[in-house]
Amino acid sequence: MARNLQDRVIVITGASSGIGAATAICCAQAGMHTVLAARRADRLDTVADRVRQMGRRALPVVCDVARDEDVSRLVKQTQDAFGRLDVMFANAGVGLVASVLDTPDAMMRDLFEINFYGTLRCIREAVPAIRASVDGPGGGHVLICSSCVSELSLPHHGAYCATKAAQDSITQALRAELDHEGIAVSSVHPITTLTEFTQSADRNSPADGSKPAAHRYVVQSADRVARSIVHCLRKPCPEVWPHLPTRFAMAICTAFPRLSAKALRKMAHTPDPSPGS
Repeated sequence: MARNLQDRVIVITGASSGIGAATAICCAQAGMHTVLAARRADRLDTVADRVRQMGRRALPVVCDVARDEDVSRLVKQTQDAFGRLDVMFANAGVGLVASVLDTPDAMMRDLFEINFYGTLRCIREAVPAIRASVDGPGGGHVLICSSCVSELSLPHHGAYCATKAAQDSITQALRAELDHEGIAVSSVHPITTLTEFTQSADRNSPADGSKPAAHRYVVQSADRVARSIVHCLRKPCPEVWPHLPTRFAMAICTAFPRLSAKALRKMAHTPDPSPGS
């Protein structure tokens, strides 16, 4: 049976742009109230205004998921404003383009601090609040934005892929651990999206000659990912793959590791198909 999303409350981290902002709009269209968390207040206000124009409530909260106190405050403000928290979408993350050997330790740790530990902070704070809000079985939901590269690490993206694989691992364990409580747990596996995320990853990467791999041949819109997420909220599933051909391709790579190793070797030495994109 499909879940009724009307008047449910979702917290979305990384909500100032990209997948997070698109998901907020899509959730508002589905009748949900949104709590929008990110570091850029002006961008949050813009997304919040769009949500309110649809007749839904929106609460923008400036939050850095790398800070314990920020995440605790995010959940508290949600409960104070709405009296409940039904869904946590741990979406905040950063990218990095660099070979494994040329990724500085500090940069590697920063990446894990935001992508992995930031996700962990959010779900640890949110799950007790979701438990308190669930009115009957099957009412709560935790979503974690991993990536298609959680299944296969790409050259020049090893550190980023490692954080996505780590997210996927805790999602699988948490899904089993919360199943008896009726709280759904889903991982989201988008391919490259048409957002500012890619440009930001390039800017934040070391100037070591690394280049984006050929995965940019296949892209999708943030709206497409958002629609898949809302579909999952209505009918929970373990994994959300907005681009089915990539899901099948990853399954083939897992089944035939020699084939995938050959493809990755070629990719590592293929010029960027879209420089500066």
